[in-house]
Amino acid sequence: MFFSLLITIVSGTALLLLVMAFSLLFFGVRERFAARGGILAPLGRFVAGRCSGKECPSFCLYASCLCILLVFLFIPMGSLPQFVSTRCDIFVVLVLLALAQSLYIRGMKFFSADFYQSLDRSEINSLFRFVMCAIICGGALSWYVLNRGVPGDIFSLNTFSAMPLWRVTGFWGKTGLVLFLILLTLNMPGKRIHEKVIIRDGDIPIAEMFDAMRLVTCPALITAIFFPLKAGLLFGMIGFPMYALDFALFWTTVFFMEIFVLPWIKMFYSTFIAPRLNCHSDWLIHTSLGAAGTMFMMFDLYL
Repeated sequence: MFFSLLITIVSGTALLLLVMAFSLLFFGVRERFAARGGILAPLGRFVAGRCSGKECPSFCLYASCLCILLVFLFIPMGSLPQFVSTRCDIFVVLVLLALAQSLYIRGMKFFSADFYQSLDRSEINSLFRFVMCAIICGGALSWYVLNRGVPGDIFSLNTFSAMPLWRVTGFWGKTGLVLFLILLTLNMPGKRIHEKVIIRDGDIPIAEMFDAMRLVTCPALITAIFFPLKAGLLFGMIGFPMYALDFALFWTTVFFMEIFVLPWIKMFYSTFIAPRLNCHSDWLIHTSLGAAGTMFMMFDLYL
């Protein structure tokens, strides 16, 4: 019993450290594209970071990063199931994201008063907006799964990963999925908030760590729900080779989602769509996307 618990703790810790490394590497790619530094620079700053006494970031900042990391224990990665499985994964994940944002804002208030005072409403509510949109999308998709007869718990991410909704929906349902994807993408945190914080050489770049993990979490959730890939079965693989291939494909997809696809959707919307709509309230557009997505999912279910 004790040995099994020890193996579980070690395995979970290793997974979270790997996720942290991926987050910082992806963040380094962003830095490289923006000509701000090398790909390995964020990872190097994290490894070399130290603190002592009053210069250490507050506990809330560490707790905020931990909350985001814990989200990945509930995300299925390809054919690799969730490390921690419950019947209400969606709610657990959303609570962790909201808690992470709340702890981060509280922690930065004590760590850097100048930074806290410079925060605008969009930065404070970045993850909160994503959580609210995810509640709308998750509720509609769970109702669809329940009434369509898809096997599995309706609030579990494993259910959406095991049976991709693209396979069970018709035209209206696929339209609703596209609208939900756009809604989540437009409300995905993408602004680099850590640039306003002066990071002294040798300090732990806690704001950069939070930003890196925050940027990768939403694409990872979108990938797990909308684009679950299980290529290992197509090649007749079983066991470790199948899990390893699907795990690598999952993170490759997350990389392209975070760096290219989702930012391009946001850029296309802000450049070409939003000016044509001539609407000064983003919330009205986002509410319309959520309502239309829900309506189309219901059309697919009942018509």
